[in-house]
Amino acid sequence: MSTKKTTLFFLVSLLLLIFKPLNILAQNKAEAHLKNLAFTHVRQDFTQIKFKLVNNLVVIPMVINDSDTLNFILDSGASYIILCDPVFAKKLNISPQKTREVDIKGMGTDGPLRAYHSWGNKINLKGIEGFNQDIIYPSEDIFKLSDTMGMLIHGLIGSTVFNHFVVSIDYKRRLLTLYKKDFYYAKRRDRFKKRYESIPLTVRKNRAYIESALLTRETNKTHKVSLLVDTGASHALSIFESDHHSLRASVKAIRDHLGVGISGDLYGKVNRLEKLSLGSFTLDDPIVKYPDYESIGMKVVDSTRHGSIGAEVLRRFTVIFDYEKEEMLIRKNTDFKDDFLYNYLGLEFTTPYPGLPFFRISQIREQSPAYKAGMQQGYRILKVNGQSVAFLTSEEIRILFRGKIGQKISIAVEDLEGRNKTFSLRLEDPFRQN
Repeated sequence: MSTKKTTLFFLVSLLLLIFKPLNILAQNKAEAHLKNLAFTHVRQDFTQIKFKLVNNLVVIPMVINDSDTLNFILDSGASYIILCDPVFAKKLNISPQKTREVDIKGMGTDGPLRAYHSWGNKINLKGIEGFNQDIIYPSEDIFKLSDTMGMLIHGLIGSTVFNHFVVSIDYKRRLLTLYKKDFYYAKRRDRFKKRYESIPLTVRKNRAYIESALLTRETNKTHKVSLLVDTGASHALSIFESDHHSLRASVKAIRDHLGVGISGDLYGKVNRLEKLSLGSFTLDDPIVKYPDYESIGMKVVDSTRHGSIGAEVLRRFTVIFDYEKEEMLIRKNTDFKDDFLYNYLGLEFTTPYPGLPFFRISQIREQSPAYKAGMQQGYRILKVNGQSVAFLTSEEIRILFRGKIGQKISIAVEDLEGRNKTFSLRLEDPFRQN
């Protein structure tokens, strides 16, 4: 506290009453200018932000440097604010004098990626502002999030939110609440702890980890693992096969495309486990992904971390993150008993023109129904079950691909020569086949 503020603090009651509101306002502004985030209104103790839940991911509105409203994924695995596409950066009044070139490493197969670090930026969330914010953006759009999400996604925001506030994610109500820490500890924490289960967190380098237990199906052996809590991962679990623990993929695991990381495509093995224990809660038959060693980039993996727990698990709860007290509170919602589903058709698609009904097949899993039927990458999907994709969202199509085992799916496509074809496929559970 500065000498001036200390003097004000000890003034007589009348002067305190006069100056306190101005002092709080000045303090809030000062905090905001020191790379912090602060509420824009003096007496505001929390803000609530409605979000979109797309492919299990929390998409919130945000403004950078007084831009139009942007769509950002709330990603607890991201240490910085990350823009997906350098084209966005050109539209956000990012100062070239406050930008430097950097190399970043992450999960993927193509090595380090050339990127840019920009500082001195301003961001706004609902009721919150932050100055002098650091932003990272790649030299090219390697995430392709807009293509896979079916809507325009501008970037990721993570630790800058989780470090400054107590964060509540109500997946069922699609409601994000950010609490001022002092208010939360004085007015909310004890009340919530009576209704939620408390799970210890370990916060390292702006990321939160939990200890959990996984039960394998083949050996009936329980493994204690340290997992990154990753709201920006749409899957349930990922495990790094390494010498640091004994958990390995089953010999019956399938191979599949796992997604896209900072440095490129991720491939690996996938299988079901018997159970996942999260505190006193037990989830049956979770699906776990094992990225290939080459995809992980072992130099960027913490040897004390065994993997990640993602939003396919988290969405079954209301979750409160408290990084300062290293605590996560969870309370199950009505989705808790949902089955862990998979893409039983075996094809993935992208939306290269977000917002338009244009769906291009991007991946075909070997030995899947789509593979055996002769479908190929590059085909354009025209209809699903006789309905034009003009009337379907990407999320609705993915739900159909994760339907009931044995169900028939009809897909009309345009092939690579521009010819229309229709395929009749039956959904198969790949984990039962192997």
